[in-house]
Amino acid sequence: MSNVRVLVVDDAKFILERVKKIVGQAFPAYVLDTALNGQEAKHLMEEQTYDIILCDWEMPEVSGLELLQWTRQHEPHLDVPFLMVTSRGERSYVLKAIQAGVTDYLGKPFNAEHLTDKMLKLLAKVGKLDEAMEKRGLALIEAERARRKGAAQPAAAPATPKATAKSTPNAKGLAQLRTSQGTYRCAIKDLSLQEVMVVVKNDGPLPQVLDQVVVDIEQLSGDSVARVNGFIYQSQAMERKVDSAFVNVKVQFVDEDPDKMTHLSKYIASVR
Repeated sequence: MSNVRVLVVDDAKFILERVKKIVGQAFPAYVLDTALNGQEAKHLMEEQTYDIILCDWEMPEVSGLELLQWTRQHEPHLDVPFLMVTSRGERSYVLKAIQAGVTDYLGKPFNAEHLTDKMLKLLAKVGKLDEAMEKRGLALIEAERARRKGAAQPAAAPATPKATAKSTPNAKGLAQLRTSQGTYRCAIKDLSLQEVMVVVKNDGPLPQVLDQVVVDIEQLSGDSVARVNGFIYQSQAMERKVDSAFVNVKVQFVDEDPDKMTHLSKYIASVR
């Protein structure tokens, strides 16, 4: 069904390119448009109809929730499948999206299997999935599972925040490093508006270089501060031995949301 049109909306260019790549691999016959925020998406939707929308929540100008609300108020977009792709998984956020008419929800970070599976289900539900694209999508899912098979063994219990923080005397706070395979509790060793270095305990499978991640930054009191999207660009043992107890992991941030950066700036100033 080569006339299927997909709209991808995300202000983080890294995430946008990742979604484009996955959709292009799974559904190469589909036409794909992109927008960096909800305002750009509205302009596109005023000129073009889409068969499925994949949208981030936190964006400048017009958020994903605002775009969803606008979509559900305007013909011919009332019934278009709308997949919210976001790092905000709290119950209150999910409920807001449901009340606004979201079709489904995909949490960040995600992998090719997660996104492809969601798209297959949504497109099938509205009769927009032909047999060839279904077979190709299912094949991609199986290939992704095979690639990870054997690598994702059960991890030992993650380090507690206090244990990790104590092992890093100059810790600038605590964080959760969320990947598509699991969550790691860690201490923040260094932090800027561009990147963060965290310390992860080496007690199970470790996050991998180039993994898409969400960093949940916390105060030492445990209060949540910010959720920032990024990818791992460096991982290094703290000691020159194979059983090093801790590993330094560096994450490059990819968010361009001014509100997030303002929030993060205030936190950085508080720990300098």
